[in-house]
Amino acid sequence: MAKIGLKHFRYGILTEGVGGATYGAAKTPAKAISCNVSVNNNDASLYADDALAESDTSFNNADVTMGIDNDDLETMADLLGHTYSAEDGIVRSADDTAPYVGFGRIVTRMTNGVYNYKVEFIKKVKFSEPSQDDTTKGENVEFGTTEIAGKASALADGTWSVAKVFDNEADAISYLEGLFGTAPTTYTVYYNANGGTGNFDVDHETVTAGEAIATLPDGTGVTPPEGKEFAGWAKTTTATSATVTEPFTPTDDTTLYAVWVVTE
Repeated sequence: MAKIGLKHFRYGILTEGVGGATYGAAKTPAKAISCNVSVNNNDASLYADDALAESDTSFNNADVTMGIDNDDLETMADLLGHTYSAEDGIVRSADDTAPYVGFGRIVTRMTNGVYNYKVEFIKKVKFSEPSQDDTTKGENVEFGTTEIAGKASALADGTWSVAKVFDNEADAISYLEGLFGTAPTTYTVYYNANGGTGNFDVDHETVTAGEAIATLPDGTGVTPPEGKEFAGWAKTTTATSATVTEPFTPTDDTTLYAVWVVTE
């Protein structure tokens, strides 16, 4: 057996309670470059009558280091316990605490010329703030990547990782995703100027299924076609009056088209 590939990094926020461990929906930190898991075992020995009577070499913890191709700010904030907003970016505070997460990956292997796929899942790991090492561009381009180190420990039931091998990649992915929670269904509503010029204050909004958009864009930012004014929204390009009212609860990914009527 030879390891020939690594892909499909996934993590999910861990909640450990009386009922056991559960994980949030699987998220992708970035594309996988490398992963190193260095296990630290207990090392205790008891000698009696001039001989080794007892020893303990059981699991203590593990050092986990993942190499990724991109340190996306929103992902790093989620993984390391920082605050993120589109306006301010990532805000790091000395009091921030990274959450415990479950962390999984798929290792591509070849055995006797046949591919198989091993899922490795670490049940409880907390990652730490990575060092930043940036260099100027020289005569030759050198790609810079990010490494994030963490410490894995055992759950309350004593388990700390699981591994399983599959004959095809699809089954491996399905198994790994199934170790995490299910993400809630979301719908995206897109706003189309439908002949107007410019951009609305927002070009789309995403909401969880069952939730409503309380206020739709009012036409600000878009110049109407000549001789017309904004009248609201519809689900077709040819509507002559607004047919979508507030609050609007989508039941699928939807495009709303601006309705323009002749100025009175």
